[in-house]
Amino acid sequence: MGLLGAVKEVNNMGGELAFVTGREKAELDAILNRDVMIEDLAFVESKYDDGRENAVFTVRGDGRHFYRTGSTTAVPALKKLARGLEEDGLDWDALVIRFEVVKSKAGRRYYVVRAELTEDAKAELEAREIEKAVAAENPPF
Repeated sequence: MGLLGAVKEVNNMGGELAFVTGREKAELDAILNRDVMIEDLAFVESKYDDGRENAVFTVRGDGRHFYRTGSTTAVPALKKLARGLEEDGLDWDALVIRFEVVKSKAGRRYYVVRAELTEDAKAELEAREIEKAVAAENPPF
């Protein structure tokens, strides 16, 4: 990579997390079992947990805090949702998210993510499906 590449990479990382500037880190427990809408989200490597991937995000209506989780269940769920949003050309305002705690059979506590489409997003996606079906039935000649 060299020094020039390292400098470029380091400087780009700050831009990736610029949305947390001026905010305090809050515990995920503060939004547990509440319906929230994610405003901004980035996936970053942890400096402390052997490079484990973390999700860093802000929540609509809370301009003071950002949240961070390294949960091995929540991070993959958020990544899957992010991919789906990207594929459909939608943003996080299309989803209502709820973080919940579940206990395993062994009594270990872990986070899960529940997601629900907003009514507007649901209507938009349904309209797209109808358009596809109509186009498939009436191909252009």
